[in-house]
Amino acid sequence: MSKVVINTSENYRYDRVLDCVNEIFKQLGGIESIVKPGMRVAIKPNLLTSKKPDAAATTHPAVVKAVITLVQQAGGIVTIVESPGGPFTTSMLKMVYANTGMEEVANETGAELNFDLRVEKVINEDAKFVKSLSILKPLKDADLIINIAKLKTHGMMVYTGAVKNMFGSIAGLEKANFHLRFSDYDQFAHSLIDIFLASKPQLNIIDGIIAMEGDGPGSGVPKYIGALIASEDAFACDYTALKVINVDYKKVPVMRLAEERGLLNIDDIEIMGANIEDISPESFEVPALKHIRESFRFSLLRVFGDNLRPRPKILHEKCITCGKCMQVCPPKAISPDESKRMIIDYKKCISCFCCHEFCPEHAIKIKKRFISRFLEYKKK
Repeated sequence: MSKVVINTSENYRYDRVLDCVNEIFKQLGGIESIVKPGMRVAIKPNLLTSKKPDAAATTHPAVVKAVITLVQQAGGIVTIVESPGGPFTTSMLKMVYANTGMEEVANETGAELNFDLRVEKVINEDAKFVKSLSILKPLKDADLIINIAKLKTHGMMVYTGAVKNMFGSIAGLEKANFHLRFSDYDQFAHSLIDIFLASKPQLNIIDGIIAMEGDGPGSGVPKYIGALIASEDAFACDYTALKVINVDYKKVPVMRLAEERGLLNIDDIEIMGANIEDISPESFEVPALKHIRESFRFSLLRVFGDNLRPRPKILHEKCITCGKCMQVCPPKAISPDESKRMIIDYKKCISCFCCHEFCPEHAIKIKKRFISRFLEYKKK
């Protein structure tokens, strides 16, 4: 039986978050059952990019601080480890740690911020596609990984939570290679599952006190839910988070495929703590659910294939030509034209939406193709 605990905190005031996390650990059997004295504990938050905590794009520092405090009380030696989007460099990490509040957390708790840029090869026997990969060495060397994700929508994968957060165990721009190798959405979802299985976090916590709806994971809108969700089973944890926001788990590629692979058994999940009905928002906008790819299983749509995929569109009136989209684009489909406006070469575009994900100005939107909108209309 996979135990999932939901506990509530009405805001990010540290004392309230600490009480919330402490109660979660108690219901999971006590912090001492997870952390032993002297353990090297890697805390893996979602630090997508260099954004302030109030943007709801990253794990809130109050949650990270609360977890670290309790781990240290149990005798754990803590390092905060993450590979944000973009280059995996010391200067990038310093900027991200500072702006996301992790530097302050480290100063207040004495936890270490990771600046070790090394990776280590892992043979992944449970993988479907990614049989061998390199993950961040500090994660590989840790005795225990605590995965602290953020509850958000995702333009490509519909939702991002505990399982997808471990994509950050891949160093920097190496993530682009996964998008290129697995540009098919189901294959990419399988690769995310494989990466999760290789990194093997032992505890998963989803920060849903303030979640993100709309154009997530980086350009959406903060949405109050007021809950933390935790489990040793990341798939059960994500399943529960999806129930909270009223999204059918089978519409999320990672979850649907996890069930097919025997990694998710919804009949073997025990949800404890707060009642889901009491915390579920009246609405939660998930734009990717409207994309026509959810209907790819219909034979008519298989004929059209990639021509039905939504694609990114640059809003030139908002674009400041910073070049971030060009930097993170896996197939190098974005470049400046003669007037220095950023242009997308759609013949190269694989609809991974990395450009949308990392644009600091929210100047890239996900647009449906005309034929997609036409067929959706015909289906109604």
